[in-house]
Amino acid sequence: MSGIIDFDKMFEEYAMAWFKEHEGEYEDENEIEAVMPDVYEAWASSPSHKLGGIAPRAFFDGIEKPEELIGILIGTSEGDCNPCSLLLDAIVENGGCAPLLTELVKKPATSTKLKLICVHLLEEIGADHPLATYIEWVKDENADDDLRESAISILKQYANKVKEELLSAAENASLDVKTVIAEILLSAERDERTFKLLSELFSSGDNIPLYSQYFGMYGDERAAAILYRALDECNYAEYIEIKNAIERLGGIVDDVRDFTDDPTYILIKSKH
Repeated sequence: MSGIIDFDKMFEEYAMAWFKEHEGEYEDENEIEAVMPDVYEAWASSPSHKLGGIAPRAFFDGIEKPEELIGILIGTSEGDCNPCSLLLDAIVENGGCAPLLTELVKKPATSTKLKLICVHLLEEIGADHPLATYIEWVKDENADDDLRESAISILKQYANKVKEELLSAAENASLDVKTVIAEILLSAERDERTFKLLSELFSSGDNIPLYSQYFGMYGDERAAAILYRALDECNYAEYIEIKNAIERLGGIVDDVRDFTDDPTYILIKSKH
C-alpha cells in the first residue's frame, strides 16, 4: 500500500486534535456523535500539509481520470484500511468509473471487501450489474456470506431478467442453493416451475418454517392444500409458520392441536 494515503487515518488524527481543542465541550456520547458530521466537513474543507496544502475534498474534486480514482479505491481497501466517503462520492459522480468497478467485481483475485464496496457503488451509481457473476456467487456454497447476500439482494431486483438462468441452475443444485434461488424467484412473475421448486423444498422437510413462509409470500392458493396436510405431523415451531402461510393464502386454521409436551412449544413459550 506504499504511496496510498490513508484518508480515514487523516480524519481520525484531525478529529482527535479537534476534540482536544474543544475539551470539555462535548462530554456526552450523543453530543459527540451529533457534532461529528460538522467535524468531518471541517476536515474535508481544511488544507492539509499531507496533500501539499490542498483540502481533502478539493483533492478528490481535482481527479478526473476514472482509473486514478479506482486506483485509490483499490489501495485504500487493502488490509484494515477503508476508503473514505469523499472518494466514494467522487467515484459515484464520475461517469467513467462504472465499467472499472464491474471489472473488479468479476475478477476472482479481487478481495471480498473490495467486491462488496464495488457492488454498493454500482448500485448507488445506478449502473448495470454483472448479474451473471452474482448468479455464480449464489450457486457457490463456499462463497462469502456477505457476497451472497449482496447478490441475492440485487438479483431480487432483476428477478424476471434472471429467472431462466436461476431455474436452470436449480435443476441439479443442492438444497442450500435451491433455497437461495427460490428466495430470489419469489420476486419474479409467477411460473409453474417456481411453484414446483417451492413444493419440492417444502416436501424435503428440511426447513418447514422457512418454506412455509415462501409459500405464503408466493401467494399461489394451491399451496394451501400442501400446507394443510402438514398440520397434523409438524412441531409447534413449524405449526406457527404453516398456519401463518395458510391464513396469508386466505385459509383458516382451527387451533385444536395440543402442543403442551412439544419441545419447540416449551422453548418458544419459555422465551415469552
